[in-house]
Amino acid sequence: MNAFPNGTRVFYWASGGEIKYGTVQATNRMADGTQIVVVKVDGEGHAQLPWVSTDS
Repeated sequence: MNAFPNGTRVFYWASGGEIKYGTVQATNRMADGTQIVVVKVDGEGHAQLPWVSTDS
C-alpha cells in the first residue's frame, strides 16, 4: 500500500528547523525496503525523503 499517493500534500522539518511544505511527486522503494518519497517543495526544488511510519 502506498501511504502517499502522487499529489498528496505533505510537510517535513528541514535540518535548520523550518517547516517545508510540498506535494508528493513519486514514491520509490530501495533494495533494503526503505520507501522514498519524492516531494516537490513549494517555491523550491525536489526533496527525496525516507518515509517512516509511526503506525502501530
